[in-house]
Amino acid sequence: MRSTAGSVSIAAITLVLTGGTALAADADAFGQRLQALLAQQGGSMTYESALSEGDNVVLKGLAFGSGEERMALGDVTFEDVSGSTAEGWRVERIPIADVTETNDRSTVEVSDMEIEGLELIGTQPPADVPDAKRMAQIFFDSARIGSVNVMRGDDELFTNEITDDGTFNSSLESGDFTVNFPADDPDEVPQTMRTIGYESLTGSLGFESTWEPETGRIAVDPFTLQVANAGDLTQTYAITGYTSEVARSLQQVQEQMAQNPGNSDNSGMAMMGILAQLSIESASISFEDDSLTEKLLDYYGKQYGMTPEQVADAAVQSVQAVAASLQNPDFQNEVTEAVRTFLADPQSIEIAIDPQAPIPAMQVMGAVMGAPQTLPQVLSLSVTANAEGDGETDGETAQ
Repeated sequence: MRSTAGSVSIAAITLVLTGGTALAADADAFGQRLQALLAQQGGSMTYESALSEGDNVVLKGLAFGSGEERMALGDVTFEDVSGSTAEGWRVERIPIADVTETNDRSTVEVSDMEIEGLELIGTQPPADVPDAKRMAQIFFDSARIGSVNVMRGDDELFTNEITDDGTFNSSLESGDFTVNFPADDPDEVPQTMRTIGYESLTGSLGFESTWEPETGRIAVDPFTLQVANAGDLTQTYAITGYTSEVARSLQQVQEQMAQNPGNSDNSGMAMMGILAQLSIESASISFEDDSLTEKLLDYYGKQYGMTPEQVADAAVQSVQAVAASLQNPDFQNEVTEAVRTFLADPQSIEIAIDPQAPIPAMQVMGAVMGAPQTLPQVLSLSVTANAEGDGETDGETAQ
């Protein structure tokens, strides 16, 4: 699907979410600092002028993105601003007016937006600033988008918290979002979605994540995407070794790569050094079907003149061929049977990595390059279809 006028711009706003008194002379310094930090994270922000109104800073003509991706927010007031570019800025509250962006293909409506406790890390931050904030550079306590509606979504709550021991907790809870696929839209994706059986998609998403800079453990448990009459996707992972020092090293390498993209050899060695400090604790991705699989089998059957059963058999054969590249016949047979079981009676399927102890990333890379047939054992990799409790069908597991 082509980018809508607001999709990238909404992502730019999301970058603001993630990540003394303001005198008149400081208003523009605040605006420039926000602009610079967004640029470092791949965002684009412009404003016409910066004014001080008591403790507030007003950025007039504020906009994110450019060209067709530009989303204009108008005059935005940053309430109770304090700090400096050197030490860092803090904004207690940012109410944002409702936005509607329309082009010849789509309309994007975003309403009831608000950010609380926004912090911009300074160029010379105090020593007591937690590492999580130093790495994020743009930090917030909480933020809300009341609804997002893409015509061609509703209460979203973002929260960040740094505990006394420096642990960085983040979460997102989304209300319903809706994406429509109009019949008169000539693009391929909307037409395909309607053919599959979806005039619109309604769902929700959320995640919870934790980073412990001192121990280096970072985890997402879980990320969930639920779509009505399609299915639920759930993902979790945990890695260790991602300490503050590793995060700073990664940031430096990324800056060097941006400044000198031709020096790939040195950058590659530096990245290998960073990866050598990481270990995989666990990971999983699962899908619980709510009629999507049946719709896809039927759709591709009509596309290729096959029955849904024949499409399923072809998919199983493809999986079997890919699994064969691992040169592990037992795993190949077991994962093939798990996929066959799911497609015959779509309930749920899960791929999981659950070793007894964290697996060093370099050990995984060594297995990939030198002995791929050992990967299922190295990772304690399992594939489970229609696990017990999802239905009457007995589960099939590959490990």
